[in-house]
Amino acid sequence: MSRFSRYDTDEERLPEGMERVGYDADEQVYTFRDADGSYWESAPGNQYGRLTKVGESRIPEDHEPFIVSEQNKKLSWRNEMRPFLNFMMLIGLCLFGMFWFFHSAGGGTPAEEGMPLPNCPDTTTPYWIKSGDTCWEIAKSHSISVDDLLKENAEISCDALKPEHRICLPKKGTKDMETSEEPKGKEEKET
Repeated sequence: MSRFSRYDTDEERLPEGMERVGYDADEQVYTFRDADGSYWESAPGNQYGRLTKVGESRIPEDHEPFIVSEQNKKLSWRNEMRPFLNFMMLIGLCLFGMFWFFHSAGGGTPAEEGMPLPNCPDTTTPYWIKSGDTCWEIAKSHSISVDDLLKENAEISCDALKPEHRICLPKKGTKDMETSEEPKGKEEKET
């Protein structure tokens, strides 16, 4: 044991009121606090010796009642959740893009494809084509001929009826009126 070991304590080696508060292992610097609250550092590699003042004491909050301290400032829940909310926004945009892509790529009804639905005149009734319907079955179930059906709907093809498309069916009573009106119209045009 060294004969000067009794001088190895902080109480013996430091000025009065000075205490050791930290050590930076990277820089090998000791940090001390004085009685007035100011901070001092030792030279690199020396526990004691010449001290350099590095900071003043903090002013107590009692002297500054109207200044908001960083400790009392309450953070919003959004600050903690911000990275998660950004991630959720990206996921939402990706899902929206996928649904839009699959919806537009899947085709749809004529209204969705940009083709307007036919406006059925007063002498006809609208009919929505179902899966498995044919022109002959539609005409038979509504007591009309296939020719009358095709005359009212010139744009349809009986070979490729699409489900969920709307066609116009002539009413049962209007077929007789149309045949009776046609000769009158032809006679008027001839004269």
